[in-house]
Amino acid sequence: MIGKAVALIILVLAPAALAVWLGQESYVRYLMIGVLLALKLSLLARSISGFSLLIPIVYAAAAITAQATDGVAALIVAMAAAAGVASSQGLHRGLIALLAAALIGSFDPAVPADVLRHALAVAVGSAYGYLLARTLLRGVSVEDRSVQSQTALSYAVLLSVLVLIAWMTARYMGFQHGWWLPLAVAAVAEPSLDETQRRAMLRLTGTLLGTLAIIGVGSVLGGIAWQLALAVGLLLLLFTVGRTRPWLRSLLIAPVIVLLAGRGNVEPVGMEYIEATLIASALVVGTTLLGEWVLWTLRPDSGRVSTA
Repeated sequence: MIGKAVALIILVLAPAALAVWLGQESYVRYLMIGVLLALKLSLLARSISGFSLLIPIVYAAAAITAQATDGVAALIVAMAAAAGVASSQGLHRGLIALLAAALIGSFDPAVPADVLRHALAVAVGSAYGYLLARTLLRGVSVEDRSVQSQTALSYAVLLSVLVLIAWMTARYMGFQHGWWLPLAVAAVAEPSLDETQRRAMLRLTGTLLGTLAIIGVGSVLGGIAWQLALAVGLLLLLFTVGRTRPWLRSLLIAPVIVLLAGRGNVEPVGMEYIEATLIASALVVGTTLLGEWVLWTLRPDSGRVSTA
């Protein structure tokens, strides 16, 4: 199991290694964005894995409109709503990849020529990740967790609101690359309730705080080598223990994307940044927990995992 996981990690990182070997370090980040998001979409939503082709398009659309707050916010809300509605088919975990592409692009403003170059690199990475999922990883199966249509609609509204609040908080706090905050919310939010509400809230709290803590540790590490080592360790957990534990996948997916797709975009770490991060995280955690509690308490149907 561990040997296969190590081989898979090597394959995941291969495009980045090739880019470095060719002296194209500036494209490493965008290649990894494509690879990671395509793998997430293709493995967690196999029936719509072809949507991986949309990842560079969504990224480019967000990057081009990043300076127009209303436009890029509308795109993010649309992606979040689509992921939420897809929970009726158990596809929401995969479609978070398109939302992630929009979030990353929204913090990547650039002139059209640069956006095009970056989007092409994302497209190459997406194609590689898609092919990897359809070939070597074709036997990997992840349980679909679908919910009833009424709960899916409620979840779509909630996810859109939570992601928008987290995104606006990151923008208001002035984080240069604050897409990690709404991505963490999207990664852990869950429409289904297959245990008691108290236990579900405790699990959600632990997962969200754990996700933000891991991202925080990664952001203060002193160099790319340390960030890469942490990312490889998290990938190893994800590809071994995480295959059978949905809560662990929710905990690790966002930090892995941030560590690998955020290379070269390190925030200036200081007391002001740490204080702003704690304030933003507290606000977002509180809002997310309240929103999920409302969903699980006032949902229009049972809200539990569908048996269909």
